[in-house]
Amino acid sequence: MMDTKIIFPAIFTEAKIELPTSKSISNRLLLIHELGKFGFEGMNWSQADDTQILKNLLENKYDIEDCEAGGTTFRFLLALRCLQGKETILTGSARLKERLIKPLVEALNSLGAKIEYLEKEGFPPLKLNPCSLTGNEIEISSSISSQFISALLLIAPYLPTGLIISWKDQPVSFSYVEMTIQLMKQYGVDVIQSENRLMVPSGKYQVTDFSVPADWSAAVFFFVMAAIKTNQPIHLKNIKSNTFQGDEKLLEWMINWGVESKVVGDGLVIIGKRIPTLDFEYDFTNTPDLAQAFAVMAAVSNRRLLLTGLSTLIGKETNRLLALKTELEKAGAEIAITQHSLEVQRGIRKELLEKNIFNTYNDHRMVMALSLLGLAGTPVVLDDISPVTKSFPNYFDELGKMGVEIT
Repeated sequence: MMDTKIIFPAIFTEAKIELPTSKSISNRLLLIHELGKFGFEGMNWSQADDTQILKNLLENKYDIEDCEAGGTTFRFLLALRCLQGKETILTGSARLKERLIKPLVEALNSLGAKIEYLEKEGFPPLKLNPCSLTGNEIEISSSISSQFISALLLIAPYLPTGLIISWKDQPVSFSYVEMTIQLMKQYGVDVIQSENRLMVPSGKYQVTDFSVPADWSAAVFFFVMAAIKTNQPIHLKNIKSNTFQGDEKLLEWMINWGVESKVVGDGLVIIGKRIPTLDFEYDFTNTPDLAQAFAVMAAVSNRRLLLTGLSTLIGKETNRLLALKTELEKAGAEIAITQHSLEVQRGIRKELLEKNIFNTYNDHRMVMALSLLGLAGTPVVLDDISPVTKSFPNYFDELGKMGVEIT
């Protein structure tokens, strides 16, 4: 771990930014390809750590399967291994062991799995015993993570009589469940959807020609750069709309921040026209991965902003609400948080940026969000930038193309 200084130029160098392919789509397609026996060759998989770890675990046999920090990796692999009846131990990083898995374990056990907790009740690591999944209807909590539902959906066609999934509580991040449904349909499996209920008939995935699109969750950081550095176009390669990603909401929301976008042959060109003078409120229930960048954007541009629908951020790689409050207040901002919201009440003070080292909490999105503090025109120092490999390994290489100094 080494401190890293980030200095944004007054004027960006013209460059074509290579966004990573979608980690969320890649992880879902890895399970679809595994179950359909399509192989993993010829696909433009995300190079993010989470995807590469899942791919490695699917391609190799290990007595203990270590998902490291990947919450999606762990949850998807758990459902798959139960379907396969495999005896194994699933584990991960110290932080992953603090992320609740109980609702998914209870759902799988009700279908016939035999899962034991090896340490703390309700949390990884887990021991999976040989089993055969036979049940066909479950109710699961949807207020903690959409990944529980997605994990069950992905294996559902391969249960003997399919699966009916229902829930009573208000779902969070449901756009990711909708992503799963659309990808399953792309591969020939129907999902019948009604209020608080999904039905998947027994069947098999069918091979199809599909290319993993660029990641809208990664694009947000460049939209923020465009918003604050007005009249400087940024060219994002291979990004397009209608890719099953809820974070495409970014296009609509950033219009409020004066960012216009134009479709070009190989992607999108974005340009900021003005910083808004209005106060805004956004509901991130379905787009939580955008929240940190928006919080920093508001703090740097000194705009009051209320972010709601953030209950899932508490249980991510770190408590992202508390981490944002702590780091932005170091820079002089006033931040108020609750269990599900964050309000930027006053922006940062430039003179405090160089007086602090900002902590990234081993969280890839904290690294990228806090790097944007440098848009204030003062160098910013982060304690550890290495976690970006979890979702956007080439993030700082792409910033370098734009003339950003990273030392």
